[in-house]
Amino acid sequence: MRKFLVKNKEALRIVRDYIIGWITALTLWAFVRNVGVEPDVPVQPTILHNIRIVLVFGTMAGMLFGISQLKVERYLYRRVPLWRLGLYGLLTNTVIISIIFSLAYRFFKNIVGFNEDVSFLQFIQNPSAVLTFFYTILVNFVLSSIRQLNLLLGKGNLLRFIKGDFYEPRVENRAFMFVDLKDSTGIAEKLGHIKYSSFIQDCFYDLQVVQAFDAEVYQYVGDEVVLSWRVRKNMDYTKCLNAFWAFEDQLKNRADFYLSKYGVKPSFKAGLHFGEVTTAEVGEIKREIAYHGDTMNIAARIQEKCNEFNKTLLISEFIHSELQTNGSCNFELMGKELLRGKQEGVRIYAVNSIPT
Repeated sequence: MRKFLVKNKEALRIVRDYIIGWITALTLWAFVRNVGVEPDVPVQPTILHNIRIVLVFGTMAGMLFGISQLKVERYLYRRVPLWRLGLYGLLTNTVIISIIFSLAYRFFKNIVGFNEDVSFLQFIQNPSAVLTFFYTILVNFVLSSIRQLNLLLGKGNLLRFIKGDFYEPRVENRAFMFVDLKDSTGIAEKLGHIKYSSFIQDCFYDLQVVQAFDAEVYQYVGDEVVLSWRVRKNMDYTKCLNAFWAFEDQLKNRADFYLSKYGVKPSFKAGLHFGEVTTAEVGEIKREIAYHGDTMNIAARIQEKCNEFNKTLLISEFIHSELQTNGSCNFELMGKELLRGKQEGVRIYAVNSIPT
């Protein structure tokens, strides 16, 4: 059970957010439609009935629309044009709403009780039901838009963006992992520009496994991706290592796919470091959240040492001192290196075994 929860952590979080969104939306709808208004409907639910409607149908709608969103992201994004994606969304919404209306009809008929005999066709043709239908379309559009904003800004940044946390530079403690494709030049020459870009797309699609370890994608730079974690008190840094190994395992499990499509098996190298960074919103023509400071520079330089040491994963002495691995990792001190742009040396460790 725990393994299932860890593996599907992000999916469960999305469904949870949809459930919260739908319960909130239906609460607002029930308030607007019942406070000081006499709707022309063949049924008058009590306050208790309205609470049950909000909780039952809000949870049901959240689960169904949340799962639908997950399926769209997993199987249709990057595979079908936008207009077909829109049609699929409209069709899916109609099917889900039809299911909910069918169950709502039975709920009102058998539990609340109609004032008069009403067929299902009459029930869905009622002006209040029609308004509810369009309201559900609007709610799902808003929730989907919020989901897309979260993807664009990075997990957890939308609320902070709304609060204005990034208007003024602020100092945060963060861990950064620079993950870079091995032998990128050779692979690019072999595949050509177009096929190489498709290859990188597939690799970064498989990167989604790092979500289970609370990793945020800060930015993509060519064939390199920068992962980030917000450092909190008593943080377990092994999840940073586990995120990288999970990505490597995902690529190994899909090796046959990459060999058949590209004739190449991808492999990545990474450098990990943590410390203080300055966080701020930058840009006017195109705005984004940016991190500045030596922490990022050191993490990038450590990753560059992977080729020199012929290692896959290197970490700084600061990460090494904080790791709570209980012997599950074997570390090898590579030496104290004077990294490019730095005046003081930093001890670098290679991680030689996979954490459990």
